[in-house]
Amino acid sequence: MNTVKYFASIIFFISIIFPQENNFDKSIKDTEKQINELKNSIQIGNEEVKKLQSQSAKAKKIIQITNTNIKNSESLIRAYDKKINLYNKQLENLELAVERNNIKIEDIKESYRKRSISLYKNKNLKFSNYIFNSNSFSQMIYRMKYFNIISEINKDSVEKIKTTQDFNRKKTTEITSLLKNVGKSKKNRGDEIYNLRIKRNFQERLLKEIKKEEKDIKNEIDKKIQQVNALEKLRKKIIEDRKRFNEEQLASLKSITRDIRQFKGKLDWPVNGKIIKSFGPQWNPKLNTTLDNPGIDISARSTLPVKSVFDGYVSTITFILGYGTTVIIDHNNNYFTVFTHLDNLLISEGTLVREGQNIGYVSNENIIHFEIWGNNQKLDPQKWLKNGY
Repeated sequence: MNTVKYFASIIFFISIIFPQENNFDKSIKDTEKQINELKNSIQIGNEEVKKLQSQSAKAKKIIQITNTNIKNSESLIRAYDKKINLYNKQLENLELAVERNNIKIEDIKESYRKRSISLYKNKNLKFSNYIFNSNSFSQMIYRMKYFNIISEINKDSVEKIKTTQDFNRKKTTEITSLLKNVGKSKKNRGDEIYNLRIKRNFQERLLKEIKKEEKDIKNEIDKKIQQVNALEKLRKKIIEDRKRFNEEQLASLKSITRDIRQFKGKLDWPVNGKIIKSFGPQWNPKLNTTLDNPGIDISARSTLPVKSVFDGYVSTITFILGYGTTVIIDHNNNYFTVFTHLDNLLISEGTLVREGQNIGYVSNENIIHFEIWGNNQKLDPQKWLKNGY
């Protein structure tokens, strides 16, 4: 497990000394990732808005059709009301006609009754005597005709009245049936209007909810569009800052006029101390294996100053688990030096340092790990430092 950690640390050193991307590139990539995620989210939101708009149009269409059906049903109900009024008026007239005819029948009955009473009172006056006691033949004939005509007229009148009454009763039954059917149709239309209004109210509530959801999504889309615009501006600024930084870095590196390659074996030591682990393969008794040391480990008292071995540009300051605070200095021409286990730094990232300048102090671990890299290859620091210690 410790072997894995060790080699992982070596790989990490390589990655930070020769980065594929600097902080600007990472910021740009992170920003572009956020922009793409927001754009995808906006696209999904727009698709959802389209679905909601389709649902909204469908709800509106249903409401429109339902309103039309309600109006048609209300129009039919008004027509039914007119029919009901007409039928009620007809029934009223029929009732009056029946009542009048009943009166006529009663009048005829009364007439018969009176004649019957008269004949009863004059029971000694027989019909034959009444006829044959006429003063003349013509009077006799007249009396005979009178009784026959009156009898026939009364009989015919009663029959006509009865016929009219039968017709009126039949008509009353017919109109009553029609009235009942119209009332039933009106009730059905009323029930239909009730159900249509429930349906319309549901669609109106649904449409309200759809519009609210659509509004909320559009608001979210607007916010995300604003975020995208802000991130686009930020991305543009980072690109501009990177360009300016690179120009400044290039200018700084150009200010390093000396070439570190010409000072191999002449560099000052980073700290006063003693080498306790040399460069290259080293036997590790704890792990019972051979490990490759990419630099040298120097034993030194804590709080001793650590110095830059050559003019350079502080490209990276970071913290590595197991190595503590780490500083990488770019010496131009693809040459770097690495310092670990530092404390109380006196420099900052992106600044120039000169040969012999204090960059920090030995930490309380009482050790400094030091590396030299050139053209992506780790180099033996002892071959580059002056003899001593």
